Amino acid sequence: MHGSPVVLDLDGVIVKSNFVKHDAMLSLFDGYPEKHHQISSYIMANGGVRRDLKLRHILKNIVDVPLAEDTLSSYLSKYARGLENLLAGAPMVEGVETFLADRDQSFCFYVSSSAPEAEVQDQLSRRGLSDRFQAVFGADTEKEIALRRVSARHPDKVTVFFGDSVGDLNAARQAGVAFVAVINERDNFAGLPVIKLSDFTSMPTVLTAMSAAQSRTST
Repeated sequence: MHGSPVVLDLDGVIVKSNFVKHDAMLSLFDGYPEKHHQISSYIMANGGVRRDLKLRHILKNIVDVPLAEDTLSSYLSKYARGLENLLAGAPMVEGVETFLADRDQSFCFYVSSSAPEAEVQDQLSRRGLSDRFQAVFGADTEKEIALRRVSARHPDKVTVFFGDSVGDLNAARQAGVAFVAVINERDNFAGLPVIKLSDFTSMPTVLTAMSAAQSRTST
C-alpha cells in the first residue's frame, strides 16, 4: 500500500444522499406537523450522527414518544425500508468516480460512514465502487477509531478525511488527521477554519485542498 491514505464519508461526499435521508427521516414524523421544522433542523445539524441516536433524540426530546422496548427498532425498520429505493437513485457527487479510479495509483482509499455497514457496502456495490476501497467502516466503528486505524496502516503518511459534517471534522481532529470539508450538498462549516471543496471535478483543485489540509495538520 504505497499510495497516500484517503478516507471518504459516504453521504454527501461520494453519494448525494443527505437530503434523501433527511426527507425519509422527516417523513416518519408526518403525524407531528407542528414539530417538522424543529425535527428538520435537528436532522440537518447532526449529519454524521448514527441514525439510531438521531431517532432516539427526536422521539425522546422533540415529539415526546415513550421509548418502549421495540419503539426505536420499529422506527429504524421503517426508515430503512423507505430508504432502499431512494438511495438506489441518488446520484454521485460530481467527479468522485474519476477521483476514485486513481489511474496513477496515488492513493489508498477507505470509507468511514455512520450508516450501517451493509447499507454502505450495498451503495458502493450498486455503483461499481466496491473494489476501489481497502476497507469500509460503517456505524459499528466510530469515525475517530476508523481514522486512527487507517493512520496506523500508513504511519509514514498524513491521512486525509473528506467529510461533510461538523461531526466528521471533530473525528478528524480527535484522530489527528487532515480534513477537507465537502460542501456539495450543503455547507455545514460556516465560520469554521476548514479547507472546503465543492466537488471532485478538478483534480488540481482536489490536490491543492488535500495539500493545504495536510499542511494544517502537520504544523
